[in-house]
Amino acid sequence: MRFRQKITGILLVALWAGPLGVRGDEPPAMLVDFSHASRYVFRGIERAGPSAQAAAEINRDSLRGGVWANLPFESGETRELNLHAAYTWRPADEVSLEASVAQHWFSEVPGGGARHSFEAGLAATLAPISGFTPGLAYYHDFSFRSDTAQVSLARSVALVKWGAFLDLTIFAGWSSGDDWRPDAPGPRLNDSYGYWGGEARLPYRIGAHSTVTLGLHYTDAWGLSPTRGPFGLPARRNLWATFGVNLDF
Repeated sequence: MRFRQKITGILLVALWAGPLGVRGDEPPAMLVDFSHASRYVFRGIERAGPSAQAAAEINRDSLRGGVWANLPFESGETRELNLHAAYTWRPADEVSLEASVAQHWFSEVPGGGARHSFEAGLAATLAPISGFTPGLAYYHDFSFRSDTAQVSLARSVALVKWGAFLDLTIFAGWSSGDDWRPDAPGPRLNDSYGYWGGEARLPYRIGAHSTVTLGLHYTDAWGLSPTRGPFGLPARRNLWATFGVNLDF
């Protein structure tokens, strides 16, 4: 109950305080998103089954920040809330860099031992090559003592008859952690694993300020220890779908 109250309170603060704090000649975009996911998977690891997800984000020039929450429909599955912020800049015409931080809170983690974590990251997006956009990212979680490196390749396909774009992405990553249960007593649990996957997203504009997005996602993880690795369900391969409604102001 307290976790649900925390999520509700932070979302309300973001929705009400956001527009008040960013007045100016050119108001930044504010995005609100509500989604249904047939499962919640994070870097190849399934953290929860069918879930409702909600997010609110504010963008101003090169800065963005917001709040995101995952609420499983089944009791006893991991609930998650995070606050995040990022800054983007272009050191060259061919490269865009983004530095980010995120604070996560977890509830009802299977086996316990993880209540929160703090992560910082740096991501680079390169200029498209023959229509494909390469990306490279690195993240360090100070609570899990983990390092994650991920490469990606993205492409947008124009659907002329529909007046929309199909966004396609493939990715692969490697994650190594020295303390996957930082809040549990006893010795640290350390493990490393790899993952890869892909996704297809179809955003479709239905109004001046509203978009619906259909998504199909797949990931496969390998080398993961069922007892010493990050929390989550033991399934190696995951296929899931998402449906969301996005409002922008």
